[in-house]
Amino acid sequence: MTVALLPGLRGDPAEFCPLLALLPSARLLGLPASLDDTLAAIAARLPDADLIDVDVIIGASFGGLVARALVASGRTRATLVLVATLPHPLAPPEARRCAVLGRLVPLLPSPVYRALYGRRAAQEWAEDADSPWSGEGLPTADVLGARLRAIAAWGLPPIPTGTVCVWGERDRFATWTEADVRGWGGVPAVLAGGHRPHLSHPDRLLDLLG
Repeated sequence: MTVALLPGLRGDPAEFCPLLALLPSARLLGLPASLDDTLAAIAARLPDADLIDVDVIIGASFGGLVARALVASGRTRATLVLVATLPHPLAPPEARRCAVLGRLVPLLPSPVYRALYGRRAAQEWAEDADSPWSGEGLPTADVLGARLRAIAAWGLPPIPTGTVCVWGERDRFATWTEADVRGWGGVPAVLAGGHRPHLSHPDRLLDLLG
């Protein structure tokens, strides 16, 4: 089984280090540093060579949305495992918030952006990691803004039946329920941890895949 990994909004591959230690043959896909404002356009920048013979794509948070766009485009038939990823379109207030932040973030001076977003990143990282966040992996303000606008624009079709949805029991962002996921034919799984249960509990995630 060939597994590909797509990281979350920051595009930081470090969040998959514990999983790669247990699954060394996994293929780590880099999240494109794109200024496109749609998920489909961002997914289109992933090279076809990275998708050859991939059986399973594990997409973390924003990476799960990009993985959904890949499957919708027909470029891969891999089974989706969505970790802490929205399984349905955003509610209108959330979409507006992402759109507004997507426009405002690129206007911030670089030191302010790095201080504000870096603090948030460190707090989220601390929920699931034993060691402090290294401070690496922040996208530019322009790229982060584009990714936020892409979430607001959405444009994704329904999730394929049989998709596995995983989230941490303390996750503040993935707010769906097991009943929600079963309602559209998905497979729900709740792990201990926060927004990155693949970082804090990689062994449990692999048990689910097994």
